[in-house]
Amino acid sequence: MITLCPTSYELSKKMPNFSAWVRKMVLENGQKTGMTKENRTMFHRVCGSDVEARWEHFTDDTYAWFGYCETCDIDVTWRPRQ
Repeated sequence: MITLCPTSYELSKKMPNFSAWVRKMVLENGQKTGMTKENRTMFHRVCGSDVEARWEHFTDDTYAWFGYCETCDIDVTWRPRQ
């Protein structure tokens, strides 16, 4: 649920799928700031490659991203300070 001013409301009515656009913008912003916990492309600092990583949540309420670096031929884990 979001609140729009009259001008933004009128503009949003003209968009084909405003809800999808809002979700996309929020997720993109979260990825830029590191505030989302979804699958993402991570930087592997050993070789400089981009690695597709999946997010996983654990029972102790911690989380990490897991990926496989084809350049280095190894599994990689990114675990933020929690």
